[in-house]
Amino acid sequence: MGLIFSQLSADAVTQEYAMGKVFLSNGMTLEGKDLRMTMESITIDIGGQDQVFMLSEVVQVMAKSGKAKRYGQNCAGSCVGINLGLWLASGGVGIDPETGEEYDIKPMQQLISIALWGGISYGIGYLAGKVTDNWQIVYLNRG
Repeated sequence: MGLIFSQLSADAVTQEYAMGKVFLSNGMTLEGKDLRMTMESITIDIGGQDQVFMLSEVVQVMAKSGKAKRYGQNCAGSCVGINLGLWLASGGVGIDPETGEEYDIKPMQQLISIALWGGISYGIGYLAGKVTDNWQIVYLNRG
């Protein structure tokens, strides 16, 4: 029973990264996405197929955490939330800056505006995440 529990707990400790480079002891370097590391092995998606390597075969692993998608989602979500909140708080009424007169903001017009600004915000966040997501060494075999 203890052996089964120790095996399950070792498999449960998995580190996951969006992108990865695996440097093998035979001199090959492989690059792919969806890198997953356990205490015993490394799995990486290369060309749509999972490749599994034992840690004894690996010299070094470098990874990117996938900040681009996460930053894009955060920026878009914030923008949509702020725009929707402001529209709801105003009661659907806007003020013309030139004349100072009130006008009704139609729901469909507001939804299109929110979607447009949300998309632009996603793009800005995605680019910011892409620029700041650098390769980092996550495993190094010193033996």
